[in-house]
Amino acid sequence: MSCIVEFLGLMAVFSIFIVVPGGDFAIILRQSIVHGRRAAIMTGLGMATALVAWFAGVSCFFTVKTIRDRFTASGKWFNRITGAAPVGFGFRLALSRAAD
Repeated sequence: MSCIVEFLGLMAVFSIFIVVPGGDFAIILRQSIVHGRRAAIMTGLGMATALVAWFAGVSCFFTVKTIRDRFTASGKWFNRITGAAPVGFGFRLALSRAAD
């Protein structure tokens, strides 16, 4: 039952991010305003191609059993490092002087 609750919570967060426009939308909108419809369409196609290539590469990379096993084994340290980075940035922000 807890998997369903976690899944529904994740879907609630994802549904918010789907509706909110992001950086890709801003770039395509700028291209449309500055250079016209054709440039905006080409920009969108370029971004879509890059995303497909990225996800295909990552999925091929993680289908290799040795790489997947090493990544799973190092997951604890990966989580610690990626969790410590925002904490470090927070301390740095808290200790920095405010700009005049």
